Amino acid sequence: MDTIKVIVENWPKTKHFLEYMPVVIAVIALLVSLYSVCLTRRSFIASHRPYVWASNYGVLDADAKTIIPIPFRVAYRVKNAPAKILHAEVAINLGTQELLSHADHNMVRFPDETSEWSFSISKDQFERIMGRPDDEKAQLSRLISVEYSSLDGGKNYHYKLLQSYSPAENQWKDTNEEAD
Repeated sequence: MDTIKVIVENWPKTKHFLEYMPVVIAVIALLVSLYSVCLTRRSFIASHRPYVWASNYGVLDADAKTIIPIPFRVAYRVKNAPAKILHAEVAINLGTQELLSHADHNMVRFPDETSEWSFSISKDQFERIMGRPDDEKAQLSRLISVEYSSLDGGKNYHYKLLQSYSPAENQWKDTNEEAD
């Protein structure tokens, strides 16, 4: 108890607290500013990177007001920023047997609402794949994989879509989708 009493009685009479308060506030403001810069940088990178994904292709029937599926075509989309497609692959499998595999490399795609980027299987190949009984068609799977980056290189991003074929709807149904 004597130690506390000595400290309190010998406390400086001048208010050092008031003298150093602006320095303490400046240091806190500097730390908050540095933290804000880190958060802003992360947010900027996330909002200015390209986003690429694939989906089923179809055309709009204006008379019937429905979408007509085109199962032999895959539509790709690019949003937010131009993308350098390092590797894009479409594979169709029946169980473990690979029926079709197609890969593209080193392409540049730009985000545009009016442009179309797609991959189509030839009608002959598609008829050869689909010329099976419905029970075998139900075992068909399509794997679409895209590896891409921004134009300046930087980080590589991946998109993977696994689909199964639905003979009743004549369309591919999404089974699993992964992206980073």
